[in-house]
Amino acid sequence: MAIKIIEKENGEVITKTSRQIRRERRINKFQKYISTAAICTMFLILSSITAFAANSENSTPTNVTSTSTMNTLIDVIMWIVRIAILAIGGIPGIIKIVQGQQEENPRDRNNGIVSVVIAGVGFAATFAIAALIKA
Repeated sequence: MAIKIIEKENGEVITKTSRQIRRERRINKFQKYISTAAICTMFLILSSITAFAANSENSTPTNVTSTSTMNTLIDVIMWIVRIAILAIGGIPGIIKIVQGQQEENPRDRNNGIVSVVIAGVGFAATFAIAALIKA
């Protein structure tokens, strides 16, 4: 095992094994995935709240002949969320599949496949949510 010696500004010396360094990198990567998932969820929730706030009873309000502007707004917001889901989950998943296949590493390939499947489910869910909001 390789040992890396790190010296902090205050003069403290820390030794880390390569295993500890790999764990820290994995944890940092996982934290990035969690934060991007939280951001996507926030966009989805905010768009739903906005749609329901403007049309709280989920029907055409009195004295309003058309809700086409609200439906257009919902469509635009949902496409923004869909693009974010694909950019955060789909594209890196495809890259991971290709890297895993090229390096003959089934773990990376399977992780990429799972990432693409999760992104696909999230993408499909946005269509269902948009239909529920407009109904």
